[in-house]
Amino acid sequence: MVEGWQSKKTDTGVIIAENSVKLITNRLLDYSQLRRMMNRAMVSVSMRTIAAKQLSPLTRVGLGGTRFVSSQYKKKHYMDPDPQIGDYPNLPQVFSEERPQRGWWDRQNRRNFGETIPEQYEILNMLAPTQYRSPGWKQVSKMWAGFIITIGSVYYFISQTAPERPYMRAYYPNGLKEELGGLPTRTMADAIKEASESS
Repeated sequence: MVEGWQSKKTDTGVIIAENSVKLITNRLLDYSQLRRMMNRAMVSVSMRTIAAKQLSPLTRVGLGGTRFVSSQYKKKHYMDPDPQIGDYPNLPQVFSEERPQRGWWDRQNRRNFGETIPEQYEILNMLAPTQYRSPGWKQVSKMWAGFIITIGSVYYFISQTAPERPYMRAYYPNGLKEELGGLPTRTMADAIKEASESS
């Protein structure tokens, strides 16, 4: 009876171990399927969001916690669908260096594992030429206004706080007429008149 119990116990242990292995395998398969489903769901949500935005500005998609794309973002980052790529998703054309620096599975290329890449990825990845963004006219005009106001304020402050001269300017009556030979002060009209008379 004891031997039968022990053999039953070992059989039960083997069955439990086999069931555990099956369960773990199923969980891993479920996890990989879940990852694939999540990636597909993210792409389909973005596509549905874009489609909803293109249909009507009043159309609302009832997806909780979804961050919707504004029309300006779409104009800036999305290209017109290329008929040559078929049903490949039309992902935003964003350079990798413009994405946040932290929180990626691949830190150098700023991508997550299994993330769908845009069709023009070789142009948009981290090895692409650096993008230099010049500021807009509003920002430039604010900078110039700030610079001019700062210089004007410094000039006004210095002109108002400059100390007075400790001496008076020298004043000569009749502009040193006697000291300079007693000749009257000549104007431009006098010089022209003399020149015309002499010729």
